[in-house]
Amino acid sequence: MAGNSLKIDENDKAGVPACNRLLWLTDTYSDHNGVSMVLRSVLEEIKKRNLPIDILVSSNRIEPDDHLVIVKPVSEFNFPFYRQQPIRIPNYLEIRRIFINGRYDRIICSTEGPMGLAAIYLKKMFSVPAFFYLHTDWIMFAKAVMKMQQRGLNNVERLLSFYYNRYDGLFVLNTEQQFWLSGERMNMDPSRIFLTAHWVDECFYPRVDHRAELFGVNQETPVLLFAGRLSEEKGIMELPGLFQMAKKTIPGLTMIIAGTGPAESQLRALLPDAVFLGWVDHEKLPDIYSSSDMLVLPSQFDTFSCVVLEAISCGLPVIAYETKGPKDIVEDKVSGFLVKNKEEMVHFVVQYFLDEKPRDAMKQSALARSASYEAEAILNRLISNIGMRNAG
Repeated sequence: MAGNSLKIDENDKAGVPACNRLLWLTDTYSDHNGVSMVLRSVLEEIKKRNLPIDILVSSNRIEPDDHLVIVKPVSEFNFPFYRQQPIRIPNYLEIRRIFINGRYDRIICSTEGPMGLAAIYLKKMFSVPAFFYLHTDWIMFAKAVMKMQQRGLNNVERLLSFYYNRYDGLFVLNTEQQFWLSGERMNMDPSRIFLTAHWVDECFYPRVDHRAELFGVNQETPVLLFAGRLSEEKGIMELPGLFQMAKKTIPGLTMIIAGTGPAESQLRALLPDAVFLGWVDHEKLPDIYSSSDMLVLPSQFDTFSCVVLEAISCGLPVIAYETKGPKDIVEDKVSGFLVKNKEEMVHFVVQYFLDEKPRDAMKQSALARSASYEAEAILNRLISNIGMRNAG
């Protein structure tokens, strides 16, 4: 259902019965970022099961679809520190009309922007439960991207505490976020914090190794892969030093970079020997993963890290820092490696490439681990935590 067809007098909200329907608000859907990618997967699952859930986004470029409701923005602009994501101001009265006509009785929001304000407005206006889904670690963003000092970070934390406490419940993607929100600094009721997860599309499974064709190297060439947004908060400036140190011990090691971003030209200058693939379409990523030997993730920013789950779903082991999302997904020295610093990262990259014996077992373990993230079970748990009845 597109959410725009019911003809109900919006002044008659008192007569609109609760219909066990959820409206999912977001400021981003078709943009090139992790939240958009996740929500597109969510929509596919909603459509497949015809769940009583609609996603609403403000956009001039997207057309309405089954379970996808579109409102046109009344204004659109960019912040200087986050130019890659437009801020779109929706018509809040139009959202109110959609909420009434759709007979929704609960809300979830995935972004802290204008749609977050819309969610709080609807909660207050109609006295319905509202939940928030945390995708982004804004404390880390403020530190890594905006270069805030401790005083500024404390202010961001207080602002987030005020904002998140407007909601009846919060969904988080890792245990670190869960402990932060329920700890002394944020002091939120643990019973209101629900641990959830993402899943990957069905296209992510092991493929034939075509590294010679895809990367222009010999089929025997050892390949270290980075996949993701090329921005400083992703830790990509650690890649040149890591690669140069590992290459001293691993003859012929090749670095593959899949992705684009604001730091791409700087990274190209520091990694002239790397193969840059640019933006890779979603459906082509499984071939990239299946033709590599290890995924390296130097980010300490990711709240979940879909790229980790995509990689292990294709049988590709991952090396990442022991933080946030990756530490909840990767089984250390089983389906990949979790490290504490750059020196450990170099050490285990070298160890992995020099010792062939455990590689096949680690690839199989990576594949087995990915089976824990199944779409139906994850979405069913979220629906249950929201309190929807017989949604499946």
